[in-house]
Amino acid sequence: MSRHIDLNCDMGEGETEANAALDRELMRFISSCSIACGGHAGSEHTMRQTAASALDAGLRIGAHPSYPDRENFGRQSMSISGNALSAAITEQTAALKAIVTELGGELSFVKPHGALYNDMARDAELTSLVVTTIKEFDPTLKIMGLAGSHCSPICEDLAMPFLGEAFADRRYADDGQLSPRSQNGAVITEPETAVAQIMSIVEHARVESINGKWLPLQAQSICVHSDTPGALEHLTLISNHLIARGLTIGAT
Repeated sequence: MSRHIDLNCDMGEGETEANAALDRELMRFISSCSIACGGHAGSEHTMRQTAASALDAGLRIGAHPSYPDRENFGRQSMSISGNALSAAITEQTAALKAIVTELGGELSFVKPHGALYNDMARDAELTSLVVTTIKEFDPTLKIMGLAGSHCSPICEDLAMPFLGEAFADRRYADDGQLSPRSQNGAVITEPETAVAQIMSIVEHARVESINGKWLPLQAQSICVHSDTPGALEHLTLISNHLIARGLTIGAT
């Protein structure tokens, strides 16, 4: 087992100073962050503010593009042409990259958001479109997606590095997909349950589905959503447990 584990969080998704303050607190316990860049949330101000805080914290920075759907926070699938989606992803990623570069940092990866992330895990053609779009924009960027999904071999086929991601605060369906948020119990809100799920993934490379089925799962990064109730408490406990077991939290 690797003695390093990457913890990541989605950030820059709120407009208030309270949101920014929570993001800064969460940054104490993570090694990577993906920043909303205008599709579902985020503005030039929040991108700049969040990127500056992430650089101060020494974090690896990724873009968090989504379907262009602020009304639904990017959590509903969209009927959109391939050209329009490619343009939206490129525009969002380019906006954040320009800010990060201006601040003296480097954009390292792209993690699609919400419905786009979930749709990619189910739709190989969509995954190929998104990965090709990112490759044409910047072939040095890594792609972060659902661990155990077809995103990994598709990235390999397209010669793009892939970071498999698992979740501390989401339940898995029996097929390895994330259980929909609308399903009862799909979002984990108890810190102890989140810790148990992550330790199972980190130490045993497996996860228990929402129906009690054990699934093999190897991941290079673990996410805690910043908008999940108790996110700060989750991250504090997870970080303490990982460190107590001799692991180092750091980008892989």
